[in-house]
Amino acid sequence: MNHRIRTMAAAAACVAALAWVAPVRAQVSTGRVDVAIEGPAGGRLAGVNVQLDGPVAQTQIADEHGQAHFLNLPVGTYTIKATLPGFTPSTSSNVQVLSGASTPLTIKLAVAGAPETVNVIAVTPAVDLKRETTTTNVTLEELGNLPLARDPWVVMETVPTVYMDRVNVGGSESGQQSNYNAKGAQATDNTWSLDGVPVTDMGDSVVRPNHATGSSSFYYDFDSFQEMAVTTGGADAQNPTPGVQLSMVLKTGINTPHGGARLYFENQKLQGVNISPELAAALGDASGKGNRTDKYDDYGFDLGGPFLKDRVWVWGAMARTTNNLLTLTSASDNTQFKNTAFKADGKLNNAVRGNFTYYENNKTKDGRDAGPTRPPETTWNQTGPAKYYKGEGTFVGGTSLAASAKVAYVDAAFQLVPAGGLGRDYYIDDGGVVHNSYYQYQSTRPQRYIGGDASYFAGRHEMKFGAGWRRTPVDTQQIWPASHLIATWDQYPNMLVQVARDYRSATDARYVNGYVTDTVSLNRLTVNGGIRFDHQKSSLSAASVTGVTGFETILPTLDTPAVDGVYVWNSLTPRAGFTLAVGDAQKTVVRGSYAMFASQLTGSQAAFVSPIQYSYAYYNAVDRNSDGIAQLSEILINQGLQGYSGFDPKNPRAAVNRVDPDGKAPVTHEWLVGFDRELGPQFALSGTFTYRRMLDLPWTPLIGVTQASYTQTTTLSGSLPEVGAFSVPLYALSPSAVPPGGGKVATHRPGYHQRYLGFELSATKRMSSRWMARFGFSSNDWREYFDDPSKAILDPTRAPAASSSWPFAGPQVNGGAVVRSSTGSGKSGIYMVAPKYQIVANGLYEAFWGVNVGASLVTRQGFAEPFFQSNVLTGDPLGRKTVLLAPAVDAFRLPAVTSLDGRLEKRFRFGSAQIALDFDVFNLLNAGTVLGRQYDARLTGATGFNEVLEIMNPRIARLGLRFTF
Repeated sequence: MNHRIRTMAAAAACVAALAWVAPVRAQVSTGRVDVAIEGPAGGRLAGVNVQLDGPVAQTQIADEHGQAHFLNLPVGTYTIKATLPGFTPSTSSNVQVLSGASTPLTIKLAVAGAPETVNVIAVTPAVDLKRETTTTNVTLEELGNLPLARDPWVVMETVPTVYMDRVNVGGSESGQQSNYNAKGAQATDNTWSLDGVPVTDMGDSVVRPNHATGSSSFYYDFDSFQEMAVTTGGADAQNPTPGVQLSMVLKTGINTPHGGARLYFENQKLQGVNISPELAAALGDASGKGNRTDKYDDYGFDLGGPFLKDRVWVWGAMARTTNNLLTLTSASDNTQFKNTAFKADGKLNNAVRGNFTYYENNKTKDGRDAGPTRPPETTWNQTGPAKYYKGEGTFVGGTSLAASAKVAYVDAAFQLVPAGGLGRDYYIDDGGVVHNSYYQYQSTRPQRYIGGDASYFAGRHEMKFGAGWRRTPVDTQQIWPASHLIATWDQYPNMLVQVARDYRSATDARYVNGYVTDTVSLNRLTVNGGIRFDHQKSSLSAASVTGVTGFETILPTLDTPAVDGVYVWNSLTPRAGFTLAVGDAQKTVVRGSYAMFASQLTGSQAAFVSPIQYSYAYYNAVDRNSDGIAQLSEILINQGLQGYSGFDPKNPRAAVNRVDPDGKAPVTHEWLVGFDRELGPQFALSGTFTYRRMLDLPWTPLIGVTQASYTQTTTLSGSLPEVGAFSVPLYALSPSAVPPGGGKVATHRPGYHQRYLGFELSATKRMSSRWMARFGFSSNDWREYFDDPSKAILDPTRAPAASSSWPFAGPQVNGGAVVRSSTGSGKSGIYMVAPKYQIVANGLYEAFWGVNVGASLVTRQGFAEPFFQSNVLTGDPLGRKTVLLAPAVDAFRLPAVTSLDGRLEKRFRFGSAQIALDFDVFNLLNAGTVLGRQYDARLTGATGFNEVLEIMNPRIARLGLRFTF
């Protein structure tokens, strides 16, 4: 670690020199101000001295077009002064800069007639005339003053088209990362950046879907943010993928000392009850209170200011958060976060600046995944610190050139240890409840990054160009307990036993990208075009794993050699768009764009071709001693294998999977058309239609197998009160067509595409005239189409969703809804289907005597209820299947979800300092909306078919005390 810190320190010292050497990758953590200077007659004035002061200070001379461009500005509020001999100086204050946004400012100079300076409070336009993306900026004012659950996932949920797999009531879900989607993008295409550096977790995805690429490497101190920006589409070539892109900007030190401290608190005495006595009794909930918060406290402070005025500035923060929950069955889920941050900024001169940032998060969690089907001994205890080091340099070359460069290192790792230890086998009963223990999982995922960007102005043209390099090795291990025999009851004492070998993979991924764009400003019309190149490569590193005792002949000890370039994707993606300001006042903007996106490659994807897979052999068994688990003597070896996965029984040391040499990155074509309208000062309305077509989506069918290799063997028929009568044909693979080991090929799906069609409407009122608000509505339609079913469908047996064992399975309805099974990060059995409607709203009103009132609302259509039956015998030699009983995956839906939160606040001001007393109430309506059921018709008992497994947490109050200056 000391060597890494020395390396980072040296890189931080050199990065300013590197900034001008070559164009580097673009940043989205900063904003810009474009100043136009006009004389008394309205003509542009050149040679004006333009001084900017705020979080940073810069000076420029207006060019021959009367313009000055201040780029790479930290988010915040600025003052700009314009002076020219013979004219009265003019000062514009309260100029707002948002991340990724352009703030236009026109300054009019009058002929000198008096020595005074003209002072103007700038009204930042509510409409960005040059915005190339669909982006929502969430400012510090909104983050601090609204009743939010204080994590980034809750913030993203307030953005139209973004939907989460869970409902966070006052922090009830802040102990785990939420799974989320937007606009038909794969979850693996979501990205995260912290102060302009990518911190997206590039770990397991295809190999283990519940640890997905697209999540964050960190958990965060909410009060360390200056701003967040959520982008869901657009033609900016800096945007790498079609997924949700979250840019988080940390606070920074400036000449004015600033800081704050806070304390938030919740406990059981501050919450209500929203579970019926009947449901509590059915679930065995002795408390009768359902899902609830046991204890929540969040405290910390931050402090920033000058170390050497006008030269060096520092900022730092420390925070602790405890989030203890109780599930429907009163099982504990206890989480603690410790966060530390430090940032130092320095200025060599007005042209060269440098920055170093350190961020650390340490998460400990006891009882991860606790719930009705995971009693305490089967939950995980999680540990995993993550650290972030960044060095940055920026260079401004007059009015025509600005550049920045960054180098960063992320040290991330975590492990999940079963509370029951590794000394006992575990089993799953006929109600789907796990007993005794669970498996252990651990993974290290460091990242290295170098990148930056540059902008060059030439007349009406603004050129942007950049490049980046990133390396993300992943080392993952999974260990099964005791004898590695996992028994699933099948009408007990009959059991289906899974003999499981431990898993180990080591991979190394590298990413190189570059882009160039040109933006042409033609009075009211702005046209932009760009091209982006991405090179993505995942390689396999050497690894080994121990065989299963008693089954060494089929699950032996294995070693895998290193293989370079298992996956190599090269993508060239064009972008183009325009904005047109309508009318002399330019209060209305019409915009349109086309963008092609390439999906990002999972860093550990190369593990797909390793001989070491998640390998299982299935046997029938009978529990003769009534202990619930399977002993070797109880396995009916004489009945032979009932199924297997991840190895070839005839050649168990051989790799069974391969990669299509013609494989390529999935692509998304996006067309946007929309408008922005400034309704009044600080108040804007925006609407956008989005059409997306997704092609070359990843697919892993069986090697050499086509749909013609399957024949119908029987029909699964019956009737259920929730589903009605059903009759589902079942298919089995011909034994002669089974590839060795059930091997699969990673390729792209032929004869198949997905389509997203959506409309979003948003209204944003920035704080003025004592109130602020943000409203959003979206309609979403995400569907899949089988253009050639004979190629796009392998096994015609319908399933609720794809799984790791059956990745080519699904509902397989032409024109049907796309479904995502959310099975990780503390959730299971959630089937996410894009809500047809979604409404979000929040706002704050400054009343009198320092009393403020705030509210936040999120409502959406409920997710799918894909009733199915598991462990169905179809005669398929590869094993049993899960079969969809409903006519379509979204034929039945959970009830709509509505979460309404409120805040009552009292502020006391003491000069520039203030104290705020907050009283927040979450789930004001005390809704007990059902969020999850048991959809498996095979299961029985308290957690059996159609029984409620999860409801919203009840109403809860949060007490808060804040001090800021």
